[in-house]
Amino acid sequence: MWCLISQANSVVFEIRVDPKSIGQECLEKICDHLGISNESDYFGLKYENTKGEELWLNLRNPIDRQVNIHGNTTPLRLGLRVKFWVPPHLLLQESTRHQFYLHARADLIAKRLLASDWSTASKIMALIAQAESSDYDSIHPPHNTYMQVSTISTHDHSTKPNNLLQQVIKEHKNLKGMKRTTAEYWLLKEIAQFESFGEELFTKIQGNIYLGVGPHGITIYEKNSDEKQLISFTNIISASSHRRIFKLEYYDCDTKETVLELKLDSCHNASSLYRAITEKHAFYSCETVRSAVTTQFIRDLKGTIVSIFNEDSTLGKKYVFDIRRTCREVYDNARRAIYQESQAKLALDAEHMSASNLEGDRCKDSEEKLSRFIEAMTCKICMDNRLDCAFMPCAHVVACSTCSARIDRCPLCRTEIKQVQKLYMPTW
Repeated sequence: MWCLISQANSVVFEIRVDPKSIGQECLEKICDHLGISNESDYFGLKYENTKGEELWLNLRNPIDRQVNIHGNTTPLRLGLRVKFWVPPHLLLQESTRHQFYLHARADLIAKRLLASDWSTASKIMALIAQAESSDYDSIHPPHNTYMQVSTISTHDHSTKPNNLLQQVIKEHKNLKGMKRTTAEYWLLKEIAQFESFGEELFTKIQGNIYLGVGPHGITIYEKNSDEKQLISFTNIISASSHRRIFKLEYYDCDTKETVLELKLDSCHNASSLYRAITEKHAFYSCETVRSAVTTQFIRDLKGTIVSIFNEDSTLGKKYVFDIRRTCREVYDNARRAIYQESQAKLALDAEHMSASNLEGDRCKDSEEKLSRFIEAMTCKICMDNRLDCAFMPCAHVVACSTCSARIDRCPLCRTEIKQVQKLYMPTW
């Protein structure tokens, strides 16, 4: 089955997967294609259900049990999204930072991320322009980029200043000489300071509130109001979902036990909220993912009936959570993997260099032997002509015919030369 994978910048590519394979196998193929395999735990896959809602694909469960697949001819459409946002200094691969940048840019333009004020907004717009258009060019200014990022807004919803474009251009000029990758990094540094950084919003809640689940806990927002309340993960006592009802027990600022009960518009959204809180708490706050999280599963009716007779049966079994590692574990594993890859590359380069040096030594040795042979076949008196005669009766070969005509005794053994015998050596 073919899968069409859309990135945050709307670029689509395709991969081939088995529909019965788990989502993790699909994600790994995608990350290998993009060069982010060592840090794939930060990402997830989203699909659209029959109601048009975007839902996270559970990576531990088979794909065909989650998504309606219509034969092998219709491709499956999935979106690669950042699931766990971390500060840019924890991202070890440049390709991973680029994917984070693309998602941050898309969220800023879609107003899912809001700047704190217009000064910050102008700086962010300039960084996007630098990342995509390089240095400011007064002859060919990047008007298209400025138009795209002009939709960026702020928390206070204040009126956009009339000189915003001039502020952006001024900021863009100050970034002259900054590389694309550096501009992407500093944009991520800016948005990492936002209060809503890394939050997953749940708005389809009955009543006048909506929730944001982020790295530090749960934020309760009131619609049409700036009032909000942060419940840190350390203050949460328990969380549960039953049908459309989500229930949260926590300590408030007065260390008083408080119960928050919410009714969402569907059972799936209630379970998604419960899942988001559990996974983000495990990822950002825990040293490792507990077995109580990794082993939690549900069964459909058929699987429940079969499990009565065979408890080990996997029929109808679906894992509730798909988190495998915490933030600390992802960083440590990625650093270890990158180090091992670099060491393997160094070892391979050293092997190639060693082979090259060995070949060079062999050539050098051959040249030295040839030089010594030529020297041995040269007249030892004039050191210029070839050896071409032997002295009799001692039979020493040490001189050319020109030099032998000028001597009476052999230079080696001092024997009187009775006869000079001409030698015919191979040419060289």
